[in-house]
Amino acid sequence: MGAGSTIFAKNVLGDVILNPALKGVEIALYDIDPQRLKDSEMMLKNINENYKGEAKITA
Repeated sequence: MGAGSTIFAKNVLGDVILNPALKGVEIALYDIDPQRLKDSEMMLKNINENYKGEAKITA
């Protein structure tokens, strides 16, 4: 999933992480800008941890 827009990642992928029907989902992030990719990865991992999600997030 493209991760260049941190707002997009937060809104869309944050909803995926919090959806009980998608418990344990694997999210693979990609972007051509390594810093934006890292920012999105850290933000999503934070959401996952804070809300006790079970998503697997890789970049």
